[in-house]
Amino acid sequence: MSVIDFIAVHRNKDEQTSKATTLTNAERTSTGPLSASQFTSHVGHVIEDEMRRALKRHVDVIDPHEMIALAKMVAEMKARYIAMTLTVTSNKGPLT
Repeated sequence: MSVIDFIAVHRNKDEQTSKATTLTNAERTSTGPLSASQFTSHVGHVIEDEMRRALKRHVDVIDPHEMIALAKMVAEMKARYIAMTLTVTSNKGPLT
Protein backbone atom coordinates (compact mmCIF):
# COMPACT_ATOMS: atom_id res chain seq x y z
CA MET A 1 0.00 0.00 0.00
CA SER A 2 1.43 3.34 -0.97
CA VAL A 3 1.35 6.37 1.26
CA ILE A 4 -0.53 9.35 -0.10
CA ASP A 5 1.46 12.56 0.04
CA PHE A 6 -1.14 14.62 1.92
CA ILE A 7 0.90 17.81 1.61
CA ALA A 8 0.99 17.50 -2.18
CA VAL A 9 -2.72 16.74 -2.18
CA HIS A 10 -3.32 19.92 -0.18
CA ARG A 11 -1.21 21.98 -2.61
CA ASN A 12 -3.15 20.67 -5.59
CA LYS A 13 -6.52 21.25 -3.91
CA ASP A 14 -7.05 24.62 -5.59
CA GLU A 15 -6.34 23.15 -9.02
CA GLN A 16 -8.75 20.29 -8.41
CA THR A 17 -11.43 22.64 -7.10
CA SER A 18 -11.39 24.62 -10.32
CA LYS A 19 -11.68 21.42 -12.37
CA ALA A 20 -14.32 19.83 -10.10
CA THR A 21 -17.26 21.29 -12.00
CA THR A 22 -16.28 19.47 -15.18
CA LEU A 23 -15.30 16.10 -13.65
CA THR A 24 -17.59 13.12 -13.19
CA ASN A 25 -17.90 11.35 -9.84
CA ALA A 26 -15.67 8.49 -11.03
CA GLU A 27 -12.96 10.93 -12.08
CA ARG A 28 -13.17 12.83 -8.76
CA THR A 29 -12.67 9.67 -6.71
CA SER A 30 -10.11 7.97 -8.93
CA THR A 31 -8.06 6.88 -5.91
CA GLY A 32 -11.23 5.78 -4.10
CA PRO A 33 -12.30 6.61 -0.59
CA LEU A 34 -10.05 5.48 2.23
CA SER A 35 -11.25 3.06 4.86
CA ALA A 36 -10.64 3.93 8.51
CA SER A 37 -7.70 1.51 8.73
CA GLN A 38 -6.14 2.87 5.51
CA PHE A 39 -6.53 6.44 6.78
CA THR A 40 -4.96 5.51 10.12
CA SER A 41 -2.07 3.81 8.35
CA HIS A 42 -1.47 6.79 6.06
CA VAL A 43 -1.60 9.28 8.94
CA GLY A 44 0.82 7.09 10.92
CA HIS A 45 3.31 7.12 8.05
CA VAL A 46 3.05 10.88 7.66
CA ILE A 47 3.54 11.39 11.41
CA GLU A 48 6.62 9.12 11.37
CA ASP A 49 8.14 11.10 8.49
CA GLU A 50 7.45 14.44 10.14
CA MET A 51 8.80 13.18 13.48
CA ARG A 52 12.01 12.07 11.77
CA ARG A 53 12.42 15.49 10.14
CA ALA A 54 11.72 17.33 13.41
CA LEU A 55 14.23 15.19 15.31
CA LYS A 56 16.89 15.88 12.69
CA ARG A 57 16.25 19.62 13.08
CA HIS A 58 16.21 19.76 16.87
CA VAL A 59 18.32 16.86 18.18
CA ASP A 60 21.91 16.19 17.14
CA VAL A 61 22.65 12.87 18.83
CA ILE A 62 20.19 10.64 20.65
CA ASP A 63 21.64 8.52 23.43
CA PRO A 64 19.96 5.06 23.57
CA HIS A 65 19.48 5.39 27.35
CA GLU A 66 17.72 8.72 26.88
CA MET A 67 15.51 7.15 24.24
CA ILE A 68 14.48 4.34 26.58
CA ALA A 69 13.67 6.85 29.33
CA LEU A 70 11.66 8.93 26.87
CA ALA A 71 9.75 5.86 25.66
CA LYS A 72 8.89 4.95 29.27
CA MET A 73 7.63 8.47 29.97
CA VAL A 74 5.50 8.47 26.80
CA ALA A 75 4.04 5.06 27.71
CA GLU A 76 3.22 6.31 31.22
CA MET A 77 1.53 9.43 29.84
CA LYS A 78 -0.51 7.38 27.37
CA ALA A 79 -1.60 4.99 30.11
CA ARG A 80 -2.71 7.89 32.33
CA TYR A 81 -4.59 9.47 29.42
CA ILE A 82 -6.36 6.20 28.59
CA ALA A 83 -7.28 5.63 32.26
CA MET A 84 -8.65 9.16 32.56
CA THR A 85 -10.59 8.81 29.30
CA LEU A 86 -12.12 5.51 30.41
CA THR A 87 -13.12 7.06 33.73
CA VAL A 88 -14.81 9.99 32.02
CA THR A 89 -16.63 7.83 29.47
CA SER A 90 -17.88 5.39 32.11
CA ASN A 91 -19.47 8.23 34.08
CA LYS A 92 -23.22 8.08 33.51
CA GLY A 93 -23.99 11.43 35.13
CA PRO A 94 -23.28 14.91 33.80
CA LEU A 95 -19.70 16.14 33.97
CA THR A 96 -18.97 18.60 36.75
